[in-house]
Amino acid sequence: MDALARSLREQGYEEYARFSFNELAVPLQEGLRSGNRYATIFFIIILMGFGGIGAFAAHFILTDALSGGQVFWYTLAGVPATLLLVPLHELIHGWAFRWYGAKDVRYGVIWKKLMFYAVAHGFPVNYRQFRYIALAPFVIISLLLAGAFLWVTAPWKAFILGILVFHAICCAGDFGLCAYFFQVRHRQPLSFDDADEGVTYFYAQPALKSENP
Repeated sequence: MDALARSLREQGYEEYARFSFNELAVPLQEGLRSGNRYATIFFIIILMGFGGIGAFAAHFILTDALSGGQVFWYTLAGVPATLLLVPLHELIHGWAFRWYGAKDVRYGVIWKKLMFYAVAHGFPVNYRQFRYIALAPFVIISLLLAGAFLWVTAPWKAFILGILVFHAICCAGDFGLCAYFFQVRHRQPLSFDDADEGVTYFYAQPALKSENP
């Protein structure tokens, strides 16, 4: 990592933050508290998700497709089922890293925090790349679930709604880190991971530069 850091400094970049993988809740929380477009979109998605559950629950009950208890339990069953999507979620992150040219993609979990991750060792990504890599699992999995929702019966619809909403909540880290990055987008920020040491670095140009988000 020393050679990469030296190369970035030679290009005018400076380190503005670093976090161990255990500490990544700090920047994602800062991002979600920032109130910028990524934080706002995330909270709107969550509100719409719960609103959707309420609307479909009312529809199922009024049309006698499901009872209130059935809606509750089928939807709740989507919560543990979401854990089965974790490997796919992280693989999509990994595929996105590889799409941009990363060769050394690694996967891991911090069990104390039940945090799963995919990182590209020593591979810097800019703001534009980062947001696609971070949000690709949310977009792809949500679209797949929405497509399946259209073709299944009422019990499965309730089940899928539960997965959709809980998976969206689990994407808080992805939206939060995008929001964190967004705050310094005009400084041409870069981020890279040292998977051996378990540290994520954030670099940026010291002078403000115009960049359309």
